[in-house]
Amino acid sequence: MKGIARGRFRLALALLGALVLGALPAGFASPAFAAATGSISGTVTVPAGVDVTRIDIATLEGPSQEDVRPDADGKFTFPALVAGQYKLQFSEAGHPIQTLSTFYGGSTREHATVVVVAEGAAVTGINQTMRMGGAIAGKVTVPSGVDPTAVTVIAEGPGGTSSDTVTADGSYVVKGLETGGYKVAFFYGGTSSPVLNSYYPNASRETATLVAVTEGSTVSGINETLKPAATISGKISVPAGAAAYNGQVMVEAGPDFTKNDFAGSAFLSSDNAGNFTIGGLKAGTYKLHYRAYDDTWATMWHKGVADPANSPWITVTDGQKLTGIQDSAVAAASIAGSIAGAPAPGQVQNGPGMSITAVTANGTVASSTVMETSQTTYALKNLLPGSYKIQFNRTLGFVSAYEAQSYRDLPESSGTANATPVTVAAGQGVSNINATVRLGGTLTGKVLGSNGSPLFDTRVNVYTKDGFLVTRRAYTAPDGTFKVTGLTTGLYFVSAEPAGQSGPIFSGNVLTEANARSVAAAVGQNSDIGTLSYATATQGARGFDDVPLGAQFQDEIQWLADKGISTGWEANGSRTYQPLSPVNRDAMAAFMYRLAGKPDFTAPAVSPFKDLPVGTQFYKEITWLADKGISTGWVEADKSKTYRPLQPVNRDAMAAFMYRLAGEPEFTAPKVSPFVDVPVGAQFYKEITWLAAQGISTGWAETGNAKSFRPLQPVNRDAMAAFMFRYNTKFGAN
Repeated sequence: MKGIARGRFRLALALLGALVLGALPAGFASPAFAAATGSISGTVTVPAGVDVTRIDIATLEGPSQEDVRPDADGKFTFPALVAGQYKLQFSEAGHPIQTLSTFYGGSTREHATVVVVAEGAAVTGINQTMRMGGAIAGKVTVPSGVDPTAVTVIAEGPGGTSSDTVTADGSYVVKGLETGGYKVAFFYGGTSSPVLNSYYPNASRETATLVAVTEGSTVSGINETLKPAATISGKISVPAGAAAYNGQVMVEAGPDFTKNDFAGSAFLSSDNAGNFTIGGLKAGTYKLHYRAYDDTWATMWHKGVADPANSPWITVTDGQKLTGIQDSAVAAASIAGSIAGAPAPGQVQNGPGMSITAVTANGTVASSTVMETSQTTYALKNLLPGSYKIQFNRTLGFVSAYEAQSYRDLPESSGTANATPVTVAAGQGVSNINATVRLGGTLTGKVLGSNGSPLFDTRVNVYTKDGFLVTRRAYTAPDGTFKVTGLTTGLYFVSAEPAGQSGPIFSGNVLTEANARSVAAAVGQNSDIGTLSYATATQGARGFDDVPLGAQFQDEIQWLADKGISTGWEANGSRTYQPLSPVNRDAMAAFMYRLAGKPDFTAPAVSPFKDLPVGTQFYKEITWLADKGISTGWVEADKSKTYRPLQPVNRDAMAAFMYRLAGEPEFTAPKVSPFVDVPVGAQFYKEITWLAAQGISTGWAETGNAKSFRPLQPVNRDAMAAFMFRYNTKFGAN
């Protein structure tokens, strides 16, 4: 009938065209006639027991996208095809699917034979024989009172997924399977499942046994006994006369509730009374989460709280039917505002385009929205009463050129803990929570494979180990380059994990994350981190996470770490050096003892310093320093001696320490000081000028070719590394 209808329609068009052309005035040229169409016809042969009229034939490639079905004899025709090249797919429609989908001339689209149709030509003899697929059969046993026909059996394998519903006697047959191994899943429909879903044989998806299937044969005996599930039932109530709670209640397993680890859920709508039952649960502990679908009620956790940490656990045992969970809906509050800022490069719309979130005191996201570039305002809805930090552009992986910040234009680098909270009452709408955003920093670079060629479409992550700054992402271009934008000022790590390589590669061109080097980004600036190349990458050496690539004295600090002169601080998987912190006198003693090669020394049983109890941190190193005469400490009014271990070391005292560590070599101090701020005869004048003469300290260049030493300024830890490296180079101590 479909082909007849099309033929009549074409005849009507032809007659109408003739009438129009006959009515044209003399002197008008007739338009060109449409090209004649062609056709493809053939016969489909199916295995015994298969209804051939359920075979769907489609032109997946070619100028005309058509599909037809054969008649009861298997004959089919595509009657009106535009001239061109076609590939035909043959697949069984409806349920159950017994035969294998295939293509004319091949089993895959890539291997299909092209059928060429010329103008007005009829291509015949395009015949296809369908092959019977394999099958998996078995029986499902359910607990008493459970309807087995609500169970669906799904076979997951090389050909995708195929399914069958279970009959009243518990039997099933999943047909139309390609040769290969399949995981067989048993799922009960609905949200209040009285049984546990499972994979054969009573396993999880990860531990399921593969069922080997061969085309044309049936694997029987794949039986499953479904176990009773626990259920949780309750009600969320609303005040009399108020709108019903329209949303969803979910059972979440945790422990990370930000990942929405759903164990089950039920839907609540305006046509019910807020009652729910959630089934299919294993024995365990869960938390309930209510998510509203409209603006009337707040999204919340069981007991009306915004944080899952403050919501009580609900425990169920095997097959338990827990009832009586009660909650009351809370009128939703909202927070709204506008966002302004300079447009990103190439952007012409008014809005910046970013994510906005309201987070609780412990960082739980209570509400979120995405503002498109066509918008300049936002609204965060379904909030419980309370105080929230409003964050702009701090969503993981969100692609935006703007720096993340918190309300009152607090940059992300200042820490969200310092953000100004916004407080809302139940049902209240707070407005004018506005922000002015600015373009963030960018990190650029290139990723190359083990053969040195560019790696395309590889995801690049820019992150911090402690999550203090939001992770940004980008993908490499065909030439291997990448550009990650929207960064606040700070230190980051960069990782890439392309397919086909040995594993991830990290900034510093290393293959081990612990040895990755941090990189510095700054708002409004572009920083190129160079090339990450598998061809040249190494395992690297452990450095300090707060000493980025390109930092002043980075090589000297790394040398200090490699020699074990400074171990820095270890916390939460990070190792830090704190390069801009001053060196305290106790740490200076430890540095010098290690620089000297950790010579044999037995610390005295009685401390030589009143403020240095036996067993104090660096006690051995400090008493060694005193024993060698490198530090004499201070004589106090009561004639006692003190070391003042937690006092920063000034640069003049550091010069004295190093001069004495070198053995107080012969040296005649110059009659004219090389430093404008160190007069002849000043304390430690000889030691300071000796330090300068050895090239250990170069001081600072001032105007008029003058130099300063800044003797009373504390020594920072990065400068200390440089001093020790130069000392070692000169005197070979380490």
